[in-house]
Amino acid sequence: MRCMVLWAHTKRIRMYAKQSASRPKARSMDAKGWRVTFSPRLQIFTMTAVALPRNAPNFSGWQICSFAADGVDFSVRVNIIISMTKPMRGCVCLLILACFSCSSMENAVENSLSDSLSGYTKKGVPIKKSKTAQNDPMLALTGETDTRLIADFFPTALKMFDIMQAQNPKHIGIAIMTGSLHVMYANAFIQTPAERLSIAQFDAQNAEYERAVMHYLRGRDLILDALERKYAGFKADVVSGEKAQIARAAAKLTKDDVNAAYWLGAGWLGAFSLDPLNLDLLMSMEGAVAVLETAAAFAADYSGGAIWDILCAFYAAAPADFGGSLERAEYCFEQSLRAAGGTLPGPYVTYAQSICVPRQDAESWTRMLNKALAVNPDDAPDSRLASTITQQRARWLLDHKDNYFLEW
Repeated sequence: MRCMVLWAHTKRIRMYAKQSASRPKARSMDAKGWRVTFSPRLQIFTMTAVALPRNAPNFSGWQICSFAADGVDFSVRVNIIISMTKPMRGCVCLLILACFSCSSMENAVENSLSDSLSGYTKKGVPIKKSKTAQNDPMLALTGETDTRLIADFFPTALKMFDIMQAQNPKHIGIAIMTGSLHVMYANAFIQTPAERLSIAQFDAQNAEYERAVMHYLRGRDLILDALERKYAGFKADVVSGEKAQIARAAAKLTKDDVNAAYWLGAGWLGAFSLDPLNLDLLMSMEGAVAVLETAAAFAADYSGGAIWDILCAFYAAAPADFGGSLERAEYCFEQSLRAAGGTLPGPYVTYAQSICVPRQDAESWTRMLNKALAVNPDDAPDSRLASTITQQRARWLLDHKDNYFLEW
């Protein structure tokens, strides 16, 4: 296999694609040694070299390809990559990233890309995934065990999604995905490392906590706005602090909204955990809990009990006047443990920090953390990254036991 990259001819290619009433048809033609095919329905261009020069230049670059279809002129900015084999002298794939002079085609491409990256349609309906786990490209991230590699890469991915969301602000799916990434970043790569800083690094730790709150709330607000576009009045009701309005907002959610509800609640309560004196967060906290409880009712086993894990931490930490209950926290832990099936370390670490520390039960604390370390991350390949980060946290906690328990 030999790969070469060529500039396309700077030549207007006129293509006339006749459209039927039901479905546009693909058309192709030969021009300047290239066979050009355009599928209006799939928004895909392909070019095959009919007569490829022997001494083709070996460099890459962007080129403007222009053509006309049904009397409409289009201009496409493309990068052309040619894969060559001895028996076949070239199959060209055009990677179309921008810029169409036709707004309807531009929207179609943006929506298609947003669908693919977010796993949701523009209207916020989840796209069914393949049941074959090894074919899931997200395993390259969620299945990674090199946490430093992902920590270095994550900001780039996050800003890419920010740009995608800004370009396609009406796409509910890309807003949910971008919001969830902000919450992930805040938790795994800002708050978690900051918690390990010593008291001598208080100012640095506090600055990192402020950054984490900022990203938690960015994520929360993106998902709130997405659900507002899906359900008019949802945002005002869920942040109102009024039981009747919160119940009305929660009642609008469906099983399709479980993932959005999880990340919404995680960002909301994550911000509150680091900024408990924020009155806006304090007064609206009940909305976050209602959203999570609704999601748990729809999908109790979501992500190995992740919803129950958050609720366990909340009920254990919140005062009784704000809905806190150790009994409810214990129940949430049991549900999280059941859903995880012993394949995730998260429930054990949550129990150790949220229940054992307030009770000053050092023996159970140590036992739970050791159980977390006994979990094999390979038992849940799609959660290896989260499991690795959680086990690193468990080891650090065991090494800093004196920070949490008073020895008499």
